[in-house]
Amino acid sequence: MTDELLAHVGGWGLPNGLVSAAEPFEVSRHLSKVIGDRLTGVLHAAMVAGDIEVDEPDAVSHAHKDAMAQVLLLEDVMLEAYESLRAVDIEVRLVKGSALAHLVGNDPSERVFGDTDLLVRGDQLPAAATVLENNSAVRIQPRVSELFERRFAKSVTLRWRADTELDLHRTLAPGPFGLMIDSDDLFAATNTSTVSIGGVDVATFGPELHLVHAAMHAALGDVTPRLGNVRDIALLLGRSDLSNDRVMALAAGWNAEVPLARGIVAATKLGAGRSGLTDWADQYRASSRDRRILACYGSREGRFRAQAWASLRVLPWRERPAFVRALTTRRGL
Repeated sequence: MTDELLAHVGGWGLPNGLVSAAEPFEVSRHLSKVIGDRLTGVLHAAMVAGDIEVDEPDAVSHAHKDAMAQVLLLEDVMLEAYESLRAVDIEVRLVKGSALAHLVGNDPSERVFGDTDLLVRGDQLPAAATVLENNSAVRIQPRVSELFERRFAKSVTLRWRADTELDLHRTLAPGPFGLMIDSDDLFAATNTSTVSIGGVDVATFGPELHLVHAAMHAALGDVTPRLGNVRDIALLLGRSDLSNDRVMALAAGWNAEVPLARGIVAATKLGAGRSGLTDWADQYRASSRDRRILACYGSREGRFRAQAWASLRVLPWRERPAFVRALTTRRGL
């Protein structure tokens, strides 16, 4: 079946990944799905290694070349944005695809991504967006309000160089789980690391915070997560320098055990190695409160409205009036 074949590609090189699939890899049937799940680099590496046989290897090589051209463009854009923001003393962390490409796996070319993701402090988010707008970036969605961006928004999405997409994040997840994150933790010195991209040392997170973020993205982002995102979790779980205690402390501090457990379980099914964290995730049972919060992420239809009202319930009472005022400026609420 196609799902089994995709799991074989996504789990390639993982400790417990599928050793083989029940069907051959036919480019005409399966390549578009591999591209959609951001597994082009993995498929190409597995093909070159002789572990996965495909009927049209040139087509896979061309798809990989196209994906890498886009990745290099995105990294150039990221470096320009990163240095523009640092030049005006806006603190920045590189998150998601580009950071993970240089932190997990055997080779950065195995990790394909489709946009640029930078995290800034909430009180600097409006200013950061303005810096890039002054350099020709354009908001994809109109601003709700400066207050909403500083305190409640997940991110601001911009269209920039060569029609690329750049997300300026305030927090790690949409809706209530994002609002329960302590933003000071995201910029704590103990959570900071660097990756070298294009000769520039770019600030990012350590593996523990990346793991929690990757799990939240897989569990709370798309209704069905991309296998490339699930593979990130599996690879982070396999890092020898990962501190399980720090992972659990971060998740507990943000009430994020539910998405963490879900993300880890998904990675286990793809082929992640067993560990104390995978054992914990298998045994974890969400509270009724957490299940109610999680429900607002379960459908694409009406998702913003559901997350908005679930967010209202987790905010401190003193912040709820401002949140409601910001929401009511949006059409349909």
